[in-house]
This record gives sequence, structure tokens and C-alpha cells, in this order.
Amino acid sequence: MRSAFLLLASVLLTTSASAADQWAFIASPPDPQAIYRATLNPETGELGQLELAAEGIQTSFMALHPKLPILYAGCADRISGKTKGVIRAYQIDRATGELKLISQAETNDGSPTHIEVAPEGTSVAVCHYGGDGTSLLSLNEQGELLQKSLSQIKHQGSSVNEKRQTRPHPHGVAYHRDGQFLLVADLGNDHVEVFEITDDRQLREKSYWQAAPGAGPRHVTFHSRLDIVYCINELDSTISVLQLNPKSGELSELQTVSTLPDGFSGNNTTAEVVVHPSGKFVYGSNRGHESTAVFRVDTKTGKLTFVEREPTQGNHPRFVGLDRTGSVYLAANMQSNNIVSFRVNPESGQLDPLGQVLEVQRPMCIVFTAKE
Repeated sequence: MRSAFLLLASVLLTTSASAADQWAFIASPPDPQAIYRATLNPETGELGQLELAAEGIQTSFMALHPKLPILYAGCADRISGKTKGVIRAYQIDRATGELKLISQAETNDGSPTHIEVAPEGTSVAVCHYGGDGTSLLSLNEQGELLQKSLSQIKHQGSSVNEKRQTRPHPHGVAYHRDGQFLLVADLGNDHVEVFEITDDRQLREKSYWQAAPGAGPRHVTFHSRLDIVYCINELDSTISVLQLNPKSGELSELQTVSTLPDGFSGNNTTAEVVVHPSGKFVYGSNRGHESTAVFRVDTKTGKLTFVEREPTQGNHPRFVGLDRTGSVYLAANMQSNNIVSFRVNPESGQLDPLGQVLEVQRPMCIVFTAKE
């Protein structure tokens, strides 16, 4: 009887914790350039009042420290008359949602595109679509950026698209869960590059996967438990399922699926790929078709089976993401200036609109953290 009571109490506590409000930090680069905050209710999907969290910051992608209340933003700053990449670190006040700048460091390249923090919080990786490189910046134990600790790789090559692939365009980064490898999706040369991270936090070229000519790899993300990588290809609207050999660092292609319906003839580019925390579902956003393609994951092989395409109820979903509980899915429709909430069906992965919409100027990225 006592064990049954403890089990019930545990379930109630877990449910209560999962339903707690969260902070959603939203990158909005138009004038005024800023990061905004709003509360997210995971039970209703409602986003609260939009408030200014940090002003005078031009950022399109942000990332959170895995252990500390710190937000990192990839910024384009004018320094000595030139646009240079800078990473800024902000301490998060989880009670008020306020952001306090605690450190910053240059990336030694142009405007940053995508950033991610290492699983152990030891470094920040950043790639530069408008530049040509990927940089690794070290962090101290407090999560502050170290000014003189920088490793950088310059990408090489091109591909068949005469407008978008005349040179490298590194667009997305992803750490393997043990922090040994860093993957970079390069839209310009149709590669997913694999870099080994040495003990002294340097990048070393290891291997690469060659996508189909003109595919345009944009973002990569790992499965939560398997050595499987999902690569969303911007130019041909596909998702490729890749197997990573954790010993050799080599990638092999298992499957490539379309994000579009058969017979679609309009213009479309994909944007974001997201794996559900359960590892059971994968989501990819379509800009043009204005939808989310939902896939079920074979939890043994990592392969995908199509489930549905759900309209994002807006234009140009540049960013899509899941809250901390995996119960709410948000589509940030950049060209229609809104963020739309959906309920995630835990059995099928299907998305159901919740009737919750937040108006935001050109939303580019959203990150979620606990609210105290």
C-alpha cells in the first residue's frame, strides 16, 4: 500500500513539474533588434505578454547552457567598420526572465548563423553562412566565454546550384552526445562535415557525408539515444537519415525522405529539423508549402515513416521547436510575424492547433528554460 502511495505521489509530482510555466526567449532582429521573453503554459500552449529581455542585439540563433542558466546568442556586430561574428553570453534570472550580459567573444568570421553548446558545457560551436568557417569557443566552469580560446576550420568546395552553391555556406552545427564529434551541415558544398574535438578543444577534420547534388544540407540534429543524425536539406526539401560510426567518425546514409506531398509544384525550401525528446518523432518545416512534415521514428534503426503534414498557420516557418516537456510545438512564421502553438499527440506525434498565436516581428529562434 505504501509503495502504491509513493508511486501515485511520484506521478503527481512529475505531472506538476512538467506543467510548470516556462520562459520562452525569442530572437527578433528587426528594428528594434532584440531578444524578447514570454511565459509559455505547456498545458494550454499559451504564450504570455511579450517583454523585452535584451535590446540592441542582432541575433538569429540562440542556445542554452546544458547545466547553468545562461543563454548564448550568435550576433553580427559592426567592429572597426566591418561586420564580425560575436557570441554573447547572458545570465538568466529564472524568476524575472531578465538577461544580464556576462561575457562575449569574437568568432573570427562573418555573421554567425547557427550555434550549439557542448553537452558538458565546455564550448560553443558556431558556423557562418555568410563567412566560410566553423568556430569553437571554449567556456570556463561559470559558462563564460574565454577570449583567447578559439579553434576554427575553413570550409572548402561548391556544388551544382549556380545561385546558392558557388562556395561553402556552413549553416548548422550539432554535437554528438559524448562531445567527441561536431557535425556541420554545409549548404554550399552539399556536405555534412564531421570534426573531431580534441582534448584541448581544437577542431580536427575527420570525414564528411556527400549529399545528393543540389540538396543543400541546412541543419543537423542527433537522435536522443541512437547514433543517428537527421539532416534537413534546404534546396531539395528532403530529410536524410545518417548513421554515425562513433569509432571512426564516418557517416553513412540509411534513408532520404521528402518533406513535400507528391505532385507539389510550388517553390519550397526547408528550414528546421527537430527530434522529439522521446526519440519517437521527427519534425521538419517547409517554407513555401507552409507546413510541418511529421515522421515516426523506428527506434531500432532510426528510419522514418511519414505521419502527416500540418499547416503552420503562417508564412515562412524558419524556426520550429518543442518546449521542455515535448508536449507543445511552436512554429515561428517569420514572414507573417507570428508564433503558433500546437499540441503534440504523444502516441502518434501528430500536431493539433491550440488556437494560441503570439504576434512577433520576424521571429527567428526560440529557446525554452525553466521558470522559478
